[in-house]
Amino acid sequence: MNKIFSRLFVAACALPLFGCMVGPDFEKPEAEFLPEKWNTDVSGKNLTDGGESNRLTQEDLAQWWKVFGDETLTSLIDRALEANLDIMSARTKIAQSRANLGITQSGFFPTLDLNGSFSEGGKLNVSSGPSYGAGATAGWEIDIFGGTRRSIEASVASYRAALADKCATQISVAAEVADTYFKYRTLQQEIIITRSNLETQTKTYEVTLTRSKAGLAANLDAVRGAAQVQSTMAQIPSLEADLETTRHSLELLLGLPTGALKEELAEPKDLPELENFIPLGVPAELVRRRPDVMVAEYQYHSAFAGIGHAEADFYPKFNITGNISYQAPKIGDMFEKQYGTWSAGPSVSWNIFQAGKTVYNVELQEAVAEAAGIDWKSTVLTALKEVEDALITAAKERERIAYINLVVENNKKAYQYSFNYYKEGGLEFIDLLDAQRSMLSAEQSQIQSRQLFISHIISLYKALGGGWSLEDMKDDESKTRWLFFLSDGENRADNNNGEG
Repeated sequence: MNKIFSRLFVAACALPLFGCMVGPDFEKPEAEFLPEKWNTDVSGKNLTDGGESNRLTQEDLAQWWKVFGDETLTSLIDRALEANLDIMSARTKIAQSRANLGITQSGFFPTLDLNGSFSEGGKLNVSSGPSYGAGATAGWEIDIFGGTRRSIEASVASYRAALADKCATQISVAAEVADTYFKYRTLQQEIIITRSNLETQTKTYEVTLTRSKAGLAANLDAVRGAAQVQSTMAQIPSLEADLETTRHSLELLLGLPTGALKEELAEPKDLPELENFIPLGVPAELVRRRPDVMVAEYQYHSAFAGIGHAEADFYPKFNITGNISYQAPKIGDMFEKQYGTWSAGPSVSWNIFQAGKTVYNVELQEAVAEAAGIDWKSTVLTALKEVEDALITAAKERERIAYINLVVENNKKAYQYSFNYYKEGGLEFIDLLDAQRSMLSAEQSQIQSRQLFISHIISLYKALGGGWSLEDMKDDESKTRWLFFLSDGENRADNNNGEG
């Protein structure tokens, strides 16, 4: 009996090795439409050189936020990458995909069930005595046509997609934290600018009030001066409310309760001066490594493998089963030879007629795979669009900043001239008010434009797939040790696009 089981085991192991895998093999999609260079021209006078010195590497992209030189920002992002709830949710999806892969791969191996029993019976008035039983049943579906292996292939791709999806979530979280942080710093600066202008307007009002009492100016000027002061004061509560709600959003991104960052962010900081900085790189090197592109490719692979899994139902299924059982009147004699029976042998089943079910299932999987391929191409094209959008908006905002800086400078001079002329009686007060309003508006536009430029730079890094490293595509080795269909390199990204 042992010889028979051994021979059957060897045969079962050999059959899948010589068997085929039905269905088409997945081929990595090529994006021939990726351009050699960006369409947006960011070269020109006083602009950063777009040559090799400004070409991004994967290491640069992994922690792009360090380019801002803000330790507080770096600390916030580091904490968000650990405690953000969306990232934590993505980690649970990895665990789900890992477990699902384990369940799927178990179908490739034999099963063994043990059983035991006790019974007592006989005629209604006479007992025949107790009966003790024990046994084992083994079964193994031999994957000759590769249906199980295609199913495992699909699960492996889905598992890798979950790893890449976590990286994509990291990218979004890091970008959102940076954008929200600089919005918060901008609001702090807006409040400072508004209060500074309020002080200037208050001094103007006091001068107007003095001149009015001395009969050198009309009461109307004093009323207008008071209205201007009150109008500027009215802006501050709104800015303060925006400041608080922005901080609340930042706290939520870090998985913190409201108010947790109030003291840490209380001291205002200037925005970084990055008007002459736009990172560049080659689309084929940067866009293909975006985790969302990797997710789409893995999903395409998974759907493609589903075709072979469906086609395997056209072919017969081979199984090897074995059974051994003992039934004895005494528990001590249960494993004696005379009380034991055994059986072992192969079996085959073949679904000859299912009213087209298998045909339609293959057609369904083919359509699913085609849709996944379209989704992959759409994801790549969207990535290109996002990069081009970020490049053009950042480049044009940089031009706009240069003009706004001149507007601020000239408006400050205009106000000073207007104030001096007004004190000398050579200017109407309404003109002085216009100069004050223009100066405040210009300074607010200046800080907002700088924040908008920074936001475009953040969007560019996000569009280029910045915010993750190869380490982030690794799973916990202690949890993957039973995943026999993953090689050492298959649960991490390679240098180009994350394919194992």
